[in-house]
Amino acid sequence: MADNPLRKKTGKERPKIWASGGQRPPFKLRALGRASLYLSREGVAGVHAWLARKARRVAINVKNGAGRIPAEKLGRAERFVPSHLRVAGWIKNLAATLSHASATADEDVTRGNALVAEVAPHLWGDHPAPATPEPPSPIPHDPVDAPPIILAEPSAQEDDPLAAIRDEMAAPAPSATGAAVRSARPQRAPASTGPALPPAPPGPVAEGAIQVMGYLIGWASILVALPYGLGRALWLWASGRDLKTIGAGD
Repeated sequence: MADNPLRKKTGKERPKIWASGGQRPPFKLRALGRASLYLSREGVAGVHAWLARKARRVAINVKNGAGRIPAEKLGRAERFVPSHLRVAGWIKNLAATLSHASATADEDVTRGNALVAEVAPHLWGDHPAPATPEPPSPIPHDPVDAPPIILAEPSAQEDDPLAAIRDEMAAPAPSATGAAVRSARPQRAPASTGPALPPAPPGPVAEGAIQVMGYLIGWASILVALPYGLGRALWLWASGRDLKTIGAGD
């Protein structure tokens, strides 16, 4: 006689997870901590990667002139405002810092290094430094062709009691003298407002600072995001996910 499929099975015949009265996997604090850290790093890495790519696109737009304020509107404050090329370089360095933060938080080392290599290239490539024009060398003159120098014969000066009076009468007025002195002073040439030069790529010291800042920002973001990872891990465990399988395949 065939078994009745509707007959209630005993506890020995049922699966262990059903026989215990629940459908959740076993709860372990060690697995919960590992899953929380993994989920926190995964979320932080994704956010920093998006911000790094966004910042690089913004830097390219600023380099091309987006948001540039004309010099006519700045007026005298123009010399205190950095050029749009320099601002683009600052934003690009921020993008590089965020890419290192994402690589620090990301569990996948290959993906993190690929993001750093994507953001790292300089916006202007390897541009050579502008060469300063050398002043033209003076043309040497032949000393033979130079005209002879004739010196005047020294003459003995006689004491004239009226010489001082004649000098005071011949001297111009003080106002005229001041105007003549001011007009004789050399005028300072205005500063040349040539085209702004792009900033040079960061050197070894700047690159090291960017990497260290990205490392610190990455781990600080992971610590801040730990509550998010813990809440998400508990939600997955309540939904029936085994915490030991989270991040095990990565």
